[in-house]
Amino acid sequence: MPKGPSRRSLLTAGGLTAAGAIGAPHILTAGAATAGAALTFASPRLTPYVDELPVPPVLAGDRTIAMAESTHRFHRDLGLAKTWSYGGQPYLGPTIEARQGVPLSLTFGNGFTGGHLFAADVDPTLEGASELDRTQPRTSVHVHGAVTPPEADGHPENTFRPGGSMTYRHPNGQDAAHLWYHDHAMGITRLNAVAGLAGMYLLRDAYDTGAADNRLGLPSGEFEVPLTLADRRFQDDGSLNFRTTRAVPQGHWEGGTFGDLMTVNGVVSPYLKVARGFYRLRVLNASNARSYRLFFSNAMPFWVVGTDGGLLDTTARTTSVRLAPGERLDLVVDFGTLAAGDHVDLTNDQQESPEVVAATGVVPPADIMRFVGTGVRGFTGPPPVRLRGAAGLPAALPALPASGSVPRRIVTLTPAMSAGWPFAGMTLNNLRYDDGPVLAPRQGTAEVWEFVNTSSEAHPMHLHLVHMRILGRQRFDVAAYREANPRPAPGTMWTPSPDAHLLGSVLPPGVWEAGAKDTVGCPPGMVTRVLVRFPAAVDVGFDPDAPFTAMSGTRLQGYVWHCHILDHEDDCMMARYRVAG
Repeated sequence: MPKGPSRRSLLTAGGLTAAGAIGAPHILTAGAATAGAALTFASPRLTPYVDELPVPPVLAGDRTIAMAESTHRFHRDLGLAKTWSYGGQPYLGPTIEARQGVPLSLTFGNGFTGGHLFAADVDPTLEGASELDRTQPRTSVHVHGAVTPPEADGHPENTFRPGGSMTYRHPNGQDAAHLWYHDHAMGITRLNAVAGLAGMYLLRDAYDTGAADNRLGLPSGEFEVPLTLADRRFQDDGSLNFRTTRAVPQGHWEGGTFGDLMTVNGVVSPYLKVARGFYRLRVLNASNARSYRLFFSNAMPFWVVGTDGGLLDTTARTTSVRLAPGERLDLVVDFGTLAAGDHVDLTNDQQESPEVVAATGVVPPADIMRFVGTGVRGFTGPPPVRLRGAAGLPAALPALPASGSVPRRIVTLTPAMSAGWPFAGMTLNNLRYDDGPVLAPRQGTAEVWEFVNTSSEAHPMHLHLVHMRILGRQRFDVAAYREANPRPAPGTMWTPSPDAHLLGSVLPPGVWEAGAKDTVGCPPGMVTRVLVRFPAAVDVGFDPDAPFTAMSGTRLQGYVWHCHILDHEDDCMMARYRVAG
């Protein structure tokens, strides 16, 4: 969505490698010797698993939450860094806990008096951004995954500058779910997120109460642990470094922010002491661009009990899960075999796309965190088999419709029109943010959205307001599709059917993504089909198509849908949509 020329993503030929193996303490490295490593910024060498995992405080009830500058030490061997945070935290924000059916009023105040933490990295050519963001940064707070009226959704055009505030009223009418809140200011979301503007939002209900007597028998209290995953890059003095590569001049959009070290709850590769028993881990991928394949170093199995939108119907046992930016997972893990002093590591081996690797040489940060046994008896109840659809449990997830019984809507995820820098950026349906037409599904209807990914990168797609169910994914011949359907210049809608170019069979969703989703990974060269139900006003208690006035005085209507790689949504991969009455 550029006002002027946009920026070509990740134009380096440099690289990073990591030394050391999972297990015994070793040195985390970034930028080891490769031919082009000098082009990629490298964090200091650090020892993992030396800092204990911090657990953010929990807030409940109507609140005023300040956004302000803070300081934080990300690792014991790093200096004190300047950061941003919500609610007076050193980094990130508190966990907000809400209850189903109990409205919550949250007032956020923009207290950033010292200019943007990444003032030199602001790109004023991006849609919505300006030179003023360097000294008076805008903010907007979106509760990701919430079924919320449009005026309370944290619309990217509805922002406020230092000294301003905004009150968001959330009805919390949906089932219990693991939501999160983060900044959504157009053109600078990626910067604000790395600075520290993110936090968890746990919605409870009569079944999933979060208390020890919850009907589901899930671990609670000290045995329910929030884990916010985010890869970050640091300067030698310990401060955050937003830039990935020297090949793109500072102050210009890079296309993807990849850290070379892993943080969990704002600490580099921490450890957590665990009792002998079961834990419920609420895992959030708050990274700007990086996806993960998570597994334990001893390959032990664990259980998935929920996804973005809440509980699964039945518990799913697995040994690994995948998690794209914006996605959440609700996991139950048994640490009952860990004697005092024993440990097991949560690790990652998810490679980025060949395009990203070729451009930057980024490698998967393997050291996520370590769990160290205390030998003390903990929560011993096993995870439930059934979570929905039986007596005393929430209603089962709605049945998926028969193939072909729901109208389909084809949407395309399109790559840059040209190589080199600057360039015409990646788009949705070949349209930039201000281009029409605006999609307008009807209230109270369902559609199958087919995300046709013609690019060479995976894109996690997020629709505000609604939840999705993944129907399946299928490969298609991208070259033949493009040849048969020449793409016009950006600004003209381009949504040709992929049917004539489909390959192979339909692949079902992974067990970790079989429930209600608000963010769905769309691999390159594949058609990802999802069922979307668009609520009517009578269903949610508000009109999702009601217009409202932004802080600027602009009249707005509807919601947005976008790629949740924050660097992509800050460029051209965000679009408006309405839920027409």
